[in-house]
Amino acid sequence: MPTSVDDPGRPNSPGRLTAKNIRWAEKVPARWWRNSHTQNGDAFAFTKIAARFSGPGLSHGTLYLGANRIACFWESGLGRDLNSRMPDELTIAESDLKDRFEFSTTLKASGLKFFNATDAAARRSVGAKTSACFSADHALARSWAAALIIAGADGILYESTRQSPGLCLALFGTAAAKGCLLSRKKVGSAYDDAELLAQLFAEGVSIISA
Repeated sequence: MPTSVDDPGRPNSPGRLTAKNIRWAEKVPARWWRNSHTQNGDAFAFTKIAARFSGPGLSHGTLYLGANRIACFWESGLGRDLNSRMPDELTIAESDLKDRFEFSTTLKASGLKFFNATDAAARRSVGAKTSACFSADHALARSWAAALIIAGADGILYESTRQSPGLCLALFGTAAAKGCLLSRKKVGSAYDDAELLAQLFAEGVSIISA
């Protein structure tokens, strides 16, 4: 099967990026979601936990957000664990869902620089030969995040690689980005989200009492 023009071959490492040559996102959704454990002191904290676009080697911490509640769930710790299981092991305890809370936030994107990894033209502007540069190996994705931060990026828009597709945002803790979240509202537990529960059932996930 021939490779596409936008995604030719294997992922490559970033070179030195120049801000003026980068195709920055023109439109960024205003409303975002966050799925966090009740024990987290600050659901909107920027952390350096080792993940796709975050790690101790980056100059800034990262806050992961989702454009919808379901993709946000699958990108969270509980969703990632569930996603790695075999089909006959797809079970979640009620207590685990009750311990996960959904938060909504409004983001003011004006004046910030976001790189859209889902945009083929944007990827070409930084020399990324394939979307896998941002969706495959975490170490490679972090190297792209580091290069983009140096070039002035305040965040990376990317497609969820989990069960349910959806746009996600890795927001970097730059001086400009730290004040861009205009509101932070605690909506309720994941267990109370009827839409999420329906989607889990549709995907063959069983919820068990514990």
